[in-house]
Amino acid sequence: MDGSSSTGSRRARRGGGGITLGDVARLAGVSPITASRALNTPGQVAPETLARVREAVARTGYVPNRLAGGLASARSRLVAAVVPTIAGPVFMEMVQSLTAALAESGYQLMLGQSGYTESREDALLEAIIGRRPDGVVLTGIMHSAEGRRRLLASGIPVVETWDLTPTPIDMLVGFSHVDAAAEVARHLHAKGRRRLALISADDERAQRRKSAPSAATAASPTRRCGSAWPPTRPGSRSNWCRRRRRSAAVASG
Repeated sequence: MDGSSSTGSRRARRGGGGITLGDVARLAGVSPITASRALNTPGQVAPETLARVREAVARTGYVPNRLAGGLASARSRLVAAVVPTIAGPVFMEMVQSLTAALAESGYQLMLGQSGYTESREDALLEAIIGRRPDGVVLTGIMHSAEGRRRLLASGIPVVETWDLTPTPIDMLVGFSHVDAAAEVARHLHAKGRRRLALISADDERAQRRKSAPSAATAASPTRRCGSAWPPTRPGSRSNWCRRRRRSAAVASG
């Protein structure tokens, strides 16, 4: 497993804090009180002023601190983790490890399910950032531009997991999905398997895993049978592979 971090930006984020209401007010050319009123009671400000404040919010990624009012300086002792799903076992080991490790240091884990769409993740991130946890753990590196901007503006330490990128938001602990899938293909090929079937999901990470086996065995006489998602009735995956006389089936969820 590889790890990397944006050390300089992390120090600045932790030391200097995130975007504040004052920053939004300055950018919009209004007082902090007017900016606050525009965000909390928009009907009490002029339409032109409201538009300027909202534009400043969009440009900076600012999310109002829901814990303001005497609590902003106190640590929440919460760390938020965002995973696509908890319906299966894939991410549960990470969740359990986070829970145990954080508890040893006096923190509690707040868990959110984002599904596999950017819109759901964006809505979840806005709710999380507004409550100012002491850290955010994300699954994957594929986030919308708005979600990334909000996370950067918040000043909250962020750890991206389950993937690799040269441009992490803050900190990164993960692995290459392409390399992992290619290694599986090379292993099966070395075992003499020449008719491979790949059962794959349709999210971005799965698509990268899907393309790797063909590339890894492109120079060999392997017959690449492509990928598909078989019917969902009981036992259908194994039956589907047997009917087509595959020599190996790889499930990439």
